[in-house]
Amino acid sequence: MTESFSEIASFALSRVIDVIYQNEEDLGDVLHFIVSLAAELTGAKGSTLRVLEHGSFDLKVVSAFGLSKKYLNSGAIDSGRSITEIMEGDIMIINDFEKDPRVHNREAARREGLAAVIGIPFTVNETTYAILRVYFTSKKVPNHDEMYFLNSLGKLACLAMERSAMHELRGGPGHT
Repeated sequence: MTESFSEIASFALSRVIDVIYQNEEDLGDVLHFIVSLAAELTGAKGSTLRVLEHGSFDLKVVSAFGLSKKYLNSGAIDSGRSITEIMEGDIMIINDFEKDPRVHNREAARREGLAAVIGIPFTVNETTYAILRVYFTSKKVPNHDEMYFLNSLGKLACLAMERSAMHELRGGPGHT
């Protein structure tokens, strides 16, 4: 019997929740687990979690999976527009990197073999915003289950960051 996407996604989400609440894993490891699940379960080439902190206009990569460092540093998607989308809570779906005006560096995307991206913004706290992006090698129209799964993963990433920050404030060892 083959498991459905929903069954696999439910199991994956419960594993992420377990890891977050065990408080035994480093935040970086938890976030890497989340971005790897986002890519692997949706059939994507890779994914990133970027954070925008108050007073900054830089989307810092806090975790990535499946993408080269060269691509991650290329600024392939227009960060100014991305920041606006994050602040307004707009989901970004680019189905064709060759034709969409939001793609700033098409050559970097071509070299990386990318054709589409889904970006879902989140609010971590009053001053910090995040975006989970999942990158595909061909055009992608996500279904409802995939969007629900990615949204849930993003929320869990925010929860992990919040828990880590609270743990640090309380003087807990080892969580960054």
